[in-house]
This record gives sequence, structure tokens and C-alpha cells, in this order.
Amino acid sequence: MEDFKEKLKSLERLSLDPFNPEPLRKELEDILEKVPQMSKEELEDLSLFFEKLKKRLEENYRICFGWMDDIFKKGFRKQA
Repeated sequence: MEDFKEKLKSLERLSLDPFNPEPLRKELEDILEKVPQMSKEELEDLSLFFEKLKKRLEENYRICFGWMDDIFKKGFRKQA
């Protein structure tokens, strides 16, 4: 169980880098493969983690691509 909590902390750290999502993706795939063997408590922890992760990924998207959304909404010529 402690290993699992450490794994979630590691995933949280990986999710802080919006410009390098590949390590996070690999770790998430690894976790998802282990879902069938997880205990009920681990699944509950994972569910809570995914809720936090969703918010973090939305924030990462805005960091990486928010400026593009802004340009398309306001028009490129007005920005240039």
C-alpha cells in the first residue's frame, strides 16, 4: 500500500510539467494495467487522484494552449 501511495505522489509530480506529458502517460498506463489487482482502498485512492489529475491536466492544457484558444477567439489579426 505504501508503494502505491508513493506511486501516486510520483504521478502527481509528473503532472506538474505541462510541457513533458510522456512520462506521466507511461506511468498512468502502468497503473491502469494493475487496476484489476488493486484493493478497494487503492481503487478509492486512485479515484480521488484521478479527480485531482483531471483538474491539473485542464490547467496544463490552458498553460500550453490557452494562448492559441485566445487567438482563435479574438482573431489572429487583432493579436498581431
